[in-house]
Amino acid sequence: MNKRELRQIIQEQFQTIFQESKEMSTELSKGEVELVDDILGDGMLEEGSFAKLREKFNKALKSGAMTLGVLAAVLGNPDMAQAQKAELKKDVTNSTWFLDSQQDFENEEMVYGKMMGKMVDNDMFDQDVYNKGKENRNYNPVSLEKWVNNLGQDSTVYKQYQDSEWHVPPGLGSGYYTYSNPTVSKTVVNKDVKPWAGKDWAQLTKKGHIGDYLWSKDKTKSITPEIHKELKKLDKGKKFNYKDWKSVQAKKYQDAGMSASDFQSVDLDNIQSPS
Repeated sequence: MNKRELRQIIQEQFQTIFQESKEMSTELSKGEVELVDDILGDGMLEEGSFAKLREKFNKALKSGAMTLGVLAAVLGNPDMAQAQKAELKKDVTNSTWFLDSQQDFENEEMVYGKMMGKMVDNDMFDQDVYNKGKENRNYNPVSLEKWVNNLGQDSTVYKQYQDSEWHVPPGLGSGYYTYSNPTVSKTVVNKDVKPWAGKDWAQLTKKGHIGDYLWSKDKTKSITPEIHKELKKLDKGKKFNYKDWKSVQAKKYQDAGMSASDFQSVDLDNIQSPS
C-alpha cells in the first residue's frame, strides 16, 4: 500500500472515527498531512516499527502539534492493530492538562510589604506582562495559572483581567471580587518535568492529588467532594448557610454560574479520549 492509497483510506476513515464532532473539517491541511506521513512512515507496521511510530506520536503531543485531524488520521490507519491504537489513546489521555494552581497578583515593580511597612521589590513582577497591560489599567490584577500534565510538562500562563465585580453574598459580612474576560498575555512551557502516573492521578501538586478532586469538563476548575456535596444541596434549593464554610465555598461556585453537574470525578481508565 503506497502513501497515496493510505491517505485516501485515512480520509475515508476520518468521518467514521469522529462523526460526532461537527466542528472538525473533513480535509487535512498540508501541515497535518505532512505530520501524518511522518508519524506513519510507509504505513506498514512491521515488528519493532510501532515503537518508532509511538515515539513520533508522543513527540507531536508534547510539542502541541497534535490536532484532532492528525489524531483521527493516525488512529484510522487500517494497518494498525486495536491494541496499538489503545496504546496511543492512552498516550492522549495522559496528555490532558489540569489546572494545578491559580492566584491573582498586582503586576507592579514595587508593592507594599506589610511585614516591612514599606514599598518593596515585587518578586512576581513580569516585565512582558506589565508592558502589555499598561495600555488599559482595567487589566488588573494578573491571574497566574500553573498547569500540569502527564507527559513531562508543566506550563505557566499569565492572564490579564479586563473586568472586575464586587460581590457581597446575603448574610456574609465580607465580600470578594470576581474577575472576567481574561486575555492571555504570556505562556511559558517547561518540557523538562518528570512525568507522573499512578493511583488517583497521584501527582502531588500545590492543590494535592489530582484524583482528590472533581473537575470541570475543560479541566480548568476543580472542587472537593465535600464542597461538591454542599453545591448539590444548593442546587436542590437548600438555604445558603453563611455560618458553614462548606456552604460558603459552594455558594461561590453557584454565584459563578456553576452547578454540581458541571463537575465529574477523574478516572484514568475512563477519562474521555478519542475513540
